[in-house]
Amino acid sequence: DGPSTRQAQQYARTRTISSSEEVKGVPISVIDAGATIQRLAAGPPLAVTESESSESFLEFLHTWKGEWMWEDLHMPLGLDAVVSSIRNGSAIYVTDGSYMRTLDPLIDGAGWLIYCRTARRIVLKGSMAECNTKAGSYRGELLGLLAIHLWVAAIEEFFKLEDGPRGLIACDNLGALNKAQLRRKKIRAGAKHSDILRVMRRLHNRRRGCRRQAFEYKHVYGHQDQQRLWRHLTLLEKLNCKCDSLAKAAVSRALREGIPVTYARQLLPSESVAVFYNKGKLSSECGDDIRYQVGRVKARQFYVTQLGWSGAAFDQVDWEARDHALKGKPDMFKTWLAKQTSTFCATGLNMVRWFDSEVSECPNCGAPDERASHLLHCPDPGRFRLFRDRLHELGEWLRKPHTDPILADILEQYIFHRGEKTLASLCQGRREFLKFAHAQDFIGWDHFLEGKIALELTPLLRDHLLCSPTVLTVSDWKKTFISHLLQLTHGQWIYRNITKHHQRYGQLKNIERRALLREIDQLMQTSPDEVPEDSKFLLEIDFQQLAEGRTEGQGYWIAAMRAAITAQRRANGQWRHQQKRHRQMESLRRGVAEPLVPLYTFGADNNLAAFSAKRTRTAPGGSGSTADNSNKRLRKPD
Repeated sequence: DGPSTRQAQQYARTRTISSSEEVKGVPISVIDAGATIQRLAAGPPLAVTESESSESFLEFLHTWKGEWMWEDLHMPLGLDAVVSSIRNGSAIYVTDGSYMRTLDPLIDGAGWLIYCRTARRIVLKGSMAECNTKAGSYRGELLGLLAIHLWVAAIEEFFKLEDGPRGLIACDNLGALNKAQLRRKKIRAGAKHSDILRVMRRLHNRRRGCRRQAFEYKHVYGHQDQQRLWRHLTLLEKLNCKCDSLAKAAVSRALREGIPVTYARQLLPSESVAVFYNKGKLSSECGDDIRYQVGRVKARQFYVTQLGWSGAAFDQVDWEARDHALKGKPDMFKTWLAKQTSTFCATGLNMVRWFDSEVSECPNCGAPDERASHLLHCPDPGRFRLFRDRLHELGEWLRKPHTDPILADILEQYIFHRGEKTLASLCQGRREFLKFAHAQDFIGWDHFLEGKIALELTPLLRDHLLCSPTVLTVSDWKKTFISHLLQLTHGQWIYRNITKHHQRYGQLKNIERRALLREIDQLMQTSPDEVPEDSKFLLEIDFQQLAEGRTEGQGYWIAAMRAAITAQRRANGQWRHQQKRHRQMESLRRGVAEPLVPLYTFGADNNLAAFSAKRTRTAPGGSGSTADNSNKRLRKPD
């Protein structure tokens, strides 16, 4: 019927095995010709049952801890096929990570497999999911690479394999691939995902005596099935797509079923030390997290002892969301917020206490003894108009699909009434919002505008965001919402400061201008005889123009007038002094000296009894005795 396109080999039939015997070899397609059998094509090795060595190897692997990484393993050809592919270096290791931030920002996953080039089949598939505060697709890629290195290291140690090449590792994340192949002596303290990198370093150090590198690393482009037909993809691209499906399945399973309670503290295999706290495991630089926890303890103590909060009210605030919203804000903004929340901002009342200021009233409404609590309740029309404009911007953001429309309307009304109505009264019987409303009312409206939202808002947001067409997560929503609240409050503070400190029309400048006008009015009455002749032009200026001019010009005129009056007084005083000195000299020539006033007075016991601060001026040389009317200064030198 024509030439065959497959290889044809003749075999003789020897025997037929029974069903109880173990089947070995590879499956082939044949043509039965009676006494002989013609082979057409061969397939991969047959699936085998788990052997005792497989069970003992998994037990050995579990002694390294990190059992959660090996819960989802599938070896269709058995452990022997995996070991064989690793031993002869025909294995291809492929991994991919997954991260669904919109569903849960704390869960990531990885899928990995081993493909045998000899058998032309996948001999091992595995996947895992992890809950971590630093979760992300990059960490998922690192987890997959770590699983591959751990598996090969365990196989080498358990089966006593000789050193040699172990195959090719492919990954679609070039950064993670570079991190995995580096051999470091030390992992710096601030490195991201340092827990994975330290275990990877320990695995590399196990092969320090080997001259050749165990693996060949290669980057492969991911998600190529979305760009080209499946039949046009290379082998590595197809394997990467399979790993992507495994990783997504692991993350979806974790979202659906949750992370097992027994794996609440997910230690990595061969991880000797790990630090956990109430948020989870510290997998990167721990300074920020530790500072946050210490700061929260101190803040709770300050709020309870100094600001009069209750411990229950403090615990109901979502401080993590507020801290997340403040990240990236300027330091001066954080300083202002700390002063505002602690009531140590530069209000009128505080300025009177600290610097003896004469102005304590609000620069807008004139309310006496301005306090920090007055900032959001000032009835000034301009301040209220700004408040309403900022609230309108917040309302436009709330009315987008990422927020429940009923919740958006309730929040906008609650802010608009400026604490006159409670949030619970605005819920109008909506029971799903009452728990959050009561918690927020317990915290207070003023603190709500300072970014202190209740924890009970989180489940309401999660339920809506899961069903809404948005990429926002709960953390993103709270960050943006708190930023809007802080901008609204900060806008009131900026308006107040501009009103008070404006260089031309501010409250302090107006007070200074009124004081200058009062002094100008007094100096206008100055007699021309009280100023020098060359300064009389100061009294000839247009006082109406001076009163309407800038304060700098008014200050210059007042300073010039003061200087002119002082100069004239000194001139008059110098003339009188010269007249007095002339009289004294005449009296000396006539032999009559003015009596001296004693400077010190002593008592009977030679102790200083009194001191006269006023000293009467005497004639030149008056330090001598008045008995002989002599003055050495008047004598000619000998």
